[in-house]
Amino acid sequence: MDFSLKLKQETKLILTQEMKTSMNILQMSSSQLKEYLEKEAVTNPAIEITYNNYTYKSYNPSSSEDNFSPLDLVSEEETLFDYLEEQLGYLKISSKIKNICLFIVNNLDARGYLATPKLEIKKLLNINNQQLKEAFEIIYTLDPIGVGAENLKDCLKIQLRSKNIIDETLFSLIDNYLEEIASQNFSLIEEELNITKEDILDYLDLIRTLSPIPARGYVVSTSNNYIVPEAKIEIKDNKLTFKINEELIPKININSSYSDNPSANKNSIANAINIMKCLEKRYQTLNGILELLIIKQKDFFFKGENFLHSLILKDIANELNLHESTISRAIKDKYLDTPQGIISMKSLFVIDSSTIIIKKLIEEFITEENKKNPFSDEKLSLLLKEKGYSVARRTVAKYREELGFGSTRERKK
Repeated sequence: MDFSLKLKQETKLILTQEMKTSMNILQMSSSQLKEYLEKEAVTNPAIEITYNNYTYKSYNPSSSEDNFSPLDLVSEEETLFDYLEEQLGYLKISSKIKNICLFIVNNLDARGYLATPKLEIKKLLNINNQQLKEAFEIIYTLDPIGVGAENLKDCLKIQLRSKNIIDETLFSLIDNYLEEIASQNFSLIEEELNITKEDILDYLDLIRTLSPIPARGYVVSTSNNYIVPEAKIEIKDNKLTFKINEELIPKININSSYSDNPSANKNSIANAINIMKCLEKRYQTLNGILELLIIKQKDFFFKGENFLHSLILKDIANELNLHESTISRAIKDKYLDTPQGIISMKSLFVIDSSTIIIKKLIEEFITEENKKNPFSDEKLSLLLKEKGYSVARRTVAKYREELGFGSTRERKK
């Protein structure tokens, strides 16, 4: 009786391990998966890893690490990037701006500073100055305040602005005299800024309340802070095609020199086989999702954001006979290289596509309006009605604010 109970508990544990490994691998991005597999190859002697025609065998007969389990890597701490992406997920902003923000968040260094110059981001994403500005204005509101800064001076000023402290003298002190402050060369500062030593000390006390390293206290994984597209979607002969970027993911095989050894640990071999199965399942799931996405969002890939159709996780899950949570994990942290630029897979799932079109129209109306006599929300509502969209004034105001445009009075020049 006791033996039967024990056997049942052990079987359940093995199944749980396999499921967790599968779920973990499915939701990893290519870069995360590469790192995970390389760690597995080091700790599991049954695994042979091949990457870009390079084979690495980790077989070590004297190794005592056979008890290592894939579960050891399942529960990782939430990183700074996870935390920032979670905050972005709650914001009601256009998918275009959100994708730019996600790119920025995934291009921060270990301090939380911007690792890729703004000009390079603009070129890589093929966006204009206004879109870049809007994205950074959002980044600067995220917690911890100061992330996305280009340097220390920028970081300090972002934090001050978040506290509604706009003091040109203080900003000048930060921009030009940090070295003098460090060396306590106050006389030069007094003379050039025409302030007293007491003023400088007051400013110094204020600066000391700021964080020079916004990422301090957060888990930062610098190896994963860049975007690698999972697949490339192209238009060929007026048809959409896609190719999953398999080259980025190492190939896993069973190390025959280890498995043929009579003293080989069977658990290590079982874990290796399970990982291989999980990788194949990941590929099949992504392939199935992409096959449907290029059909259901065909107009977007050909014509742009205004032509996104309503699409929810359940739509894809039903057609693939999978659970919605599986689709959610499969598209997590995944990006695509498309005719419309690099986008997140999540952005292709839209609850109400008409909202995107309405917001785009509001943006166009405001951009083209007479700045001396800007449109009121009531007028914008009437203009939308002429385009076939009946939207209440309050809803127009809500969308306008989400797009980052001020009121009529604030926009008037």
